Amino acid sequence: MGVRRFAGFGVSAMAAIALSVAMAAPASTVQAGRRPPPTVDRTPPTQPTGLRVTAVTQTSVTLTWNPSTDNVGVVSYSLWGEGLSGVVSVAHPQTTGTWSGLRPGQTVTFRVRAFDAGYNGSPDSNAVTVTTVADTTPPTTPSNLTPSDATASSVLLTWNSGTDQFSPVRHEILVNGVPTKNALSTVPAGTFPRPAVQSAWVRQLDPSTTYEFSVRAVDPSGNASGTSNTVSETTQASSDTVAPTSPTLISAFDGGTGTCPEELWIRWTASTDAAPSSGLEYEVRVNGVINEVHGATQTVTYTEVVGPNTVTIVAVDRAGNASAPSNAITAFVNVGPPGCGL
Repeated sequence: MGVRRFAGFGVSAMAAIALSVAMAAPASTVQAGRRPPPTVDRTPPTQPTGLRVTAVTQTSVTLTWNPSTDNVGVVSYSLWGEGLSGVVSVAHPQTTGTWSGLRPGQTVTFRVRAFDAGYNGSPDSNAVTVTTVADTTPPTTPSNLTPSDATASSVLLTWNSGTDQFSPVRHEILVNGVPTKNALSTVPAGTFPRPAVQSAWVRQLDPSTTYEFSVRAVDPSGNASGTSNTVSETTQASSDTVAPTSPTLISAFDGGTGTCPEELWIRWTASTDAAPSSGLEYEVRVNGVINEVHGATQTVTYTEVVGPNTVTIVAVDRAGNASAPSNAITAFVNVGPPGCGL
């Protein structure tokens, strides 16, 4: 048999067979020469070591650490503190970070973590606990204390506020030289900054009695200012000496949306009184302090206190006779960062 030729192509049969085999080869054989997909980096950086404090102020902490290594390359570090929101992120090769916005005397435990371009995170570094520098400077002293609108059981006090470099400043009212919790501020909860002129009703006073009043400012670290000028006021007369019955607190819970001030939803039973025509008021007390005075038996009030808030109700008649406090209910409040007034 002679050799078969493919007319017009000028190639031998062997070349033709080789060409046809190549054309009939499986797709996998044809694609074998393509570049393989890139390898995904799943190797995290090494643990940062040697975390240490290099500077501390009343409101900030600066820390530094030894750099991490990675099979591809470290990209950044995240510094974070227990109980704090967010992180401080710095780009490699920087190995120093500063956390600001802290409070004087605040204790925080910090750690740092390294990340590469594939978002692989290293093990956490060693922990470092640090306390910011304490605030020992008291607020300025309130001034121009003035009494007015005395009733048989209450007096309205107005004064120029004390001020401080750290807020919010609260004010303590002293009755005959002793701090009282029977005071209702006229400044709504969640007001920041506090106004330059403040006022409060002092309640549960005895009829036909002369009292001496003064006020002092207290900062968030507990430093107290000097006392303001002292003023005297005499309450009006009343023959009512019988206290109302104690109310019963039915419910108290956080009903807000996690902002400052946070809502507290409260319900209680009505009290009775020997002189019902005089009308009853209910002191809604949160953590022992009068939060508001209400005439009905339910309210939505507000708090600036983060965490547990203990609620009680006290019934008071127009002569200032106060019932025993109701049962207590604790409502947990979370207003989120940065909290209230910070």
